[in-house]
Amino acid sequence: MFKKDPSRHARPATSHTEAQQHVEQGGVAVYWRPGCPFCSMLERGLGPDAERATWTNIWEDRDALAFVESLNDGNATVPTVVTRDEHFVAASPAQVATTRSLIAEAGSVR
Repeated sequence: MFKKDPSRHARPATSHTEAQQHVEQGGVAVYWRPGCPFCSMLERGLGPDAERATWTNIWEDRDALAFVESLNDGNATVPTVVTRDEHFVAASPAQVATTRSLIAEAGSVR
């Protein structure tokens, strides 16, 4: 059984538009949904670095859902990590490490 992450509710909701602006400025956006064990794994794996990415709930933003589906062959697969140059589904420890590196490279974009 997965425990709910109380920090998820403390993070402000970020719209798809805001996430895209963050990416355009060189940041990292994560598209997620509640109850997703891979999303929780990513957030836990990033630790404090998670705060340096924008997190957009695809269940609360139709544009975000459509965007994620456009990236993933019509599937609403999350967590989808997006930067200016790439996107991928972060569903493994190696992809969590890659996400951490991308956030570190993004520097102080916020």
